[in-house]
Amino acid sequence: MAIIRLIDHSIYPRKAINEARAAYKSFCQVKVEPLSGERIRLTIDVFPDHKNQEREVVLSFLNYALDMSSDIHLQSDL
Repeated sequence: MAIIRLIDHSIYPRKAINEARAAYKSFCQVKVEPLSGERIRLTIDVFPDHKNQEREVVLSFLNYALDMSSDIHLQSDL
């Protein structure tokens, strides 16, 4: 079952999402669909080998993206 989340690029820059996708490419497929404004829809589909840890994979992916986002925002403030 795919997990869908709507996020905003003002919080999660594109670079952060792309880096998270690359880091988690062995665990899940992440589809990005643009919406109106700066929003996107993420569809996260965990691979069968990791389905028994689906919740953890999705939460870890989102945490990774958030951590990358905070780093990007902090660097832009310097």
